[in-house]
Amino acid sequence: MRGLTIDALRKAIVDAGWTVSGETDITSGSVDTADMADADAVAIAGGDGTVMAVLNACADADTPPVLVLPCGTANLLARHIHSTIALDEVLAGARDAAVKPLELGEANGKTFAVAAAIGISPAFARLREEMRDNRGWRRIRRFPAYLAAGFRSFFRGQFYANLHDDLAPRRTTALYVSCPDTLVTDGRFTVQGGRMRNIADLAGGVALAAVPGFPEAGPNWITEAKRLTVTSRGHVPVLLDGEPERMDSPVELEFGTRCVDVIAV
Repeated sequence: MRGLTIDALRKAIVDAGWTVSGETDITSGSVDTADMADADAVAIAGGDGTVMAVLNACADADTPPVLVLPCGTANLLARHIHSTIALDEVLAGARDAAVKPLELGEANGKTFAVAAAIGISPAFARLREEMRDNRGWRRIRRFPAYLAAGFRSFFRGQFYANLHDDLAPRRTTALYVSCPDTLVTDGRFTVQGGRMRNIADLAGGVALAAVPGFPEAGPNWITEAKRLTVTSRGHVPVLLDGEPERMDSPVELEFGTRCVDVIAV
């Protein structure tokens, strides 16, 4: 937990009116949900990898609703679920907050809740999620950093994206597959792709991602899909909620196959 001791976290939870009935250390990599059944909520404190490991286990078990605490560095999942990433505000608002179903995406059986980035540098993926939280001038001011991070995608390989409503696969060098911004959805990913062959292609792709309503142009496109398949001649580098994975081709992505109840502040 970045900048927060376990004692300070316990005190913050108690000060917000909660009672800590038990604790589980999942640094070993395994998550045991057996002790969670009698609780009113399951609080997860850690980075995005830790949070996703617990959500993954809870999606297959009969557990209480999950409260994601923003205790990591990027806090992608906390940003996706809550209207704030201030820990004190999340804890204070959680007692009266609504419980909502969080639909999850899967990539070759591995779960993600925010986004899967393929052929994209980690810095670009982090900035993409920041842009989703920013509006107006704040979003425009981040454009140069976004452009610089996206430049790294020039040096990645080419692959094919087959959206299951398409007649033919789309050739691309960068693909960003994001779960819906709202927890209540119609069950489809937003899929943005493009071929980064020059600076103009990169600028057009960044504008398409950063500016609402920006038209598709050249090799850059954006659409929605419930399922898609990514194929490559070799392994496919994937970032699932910011965590790097190296997957065999083809990579099958599907949305809404799993779900977990979360407390959304």
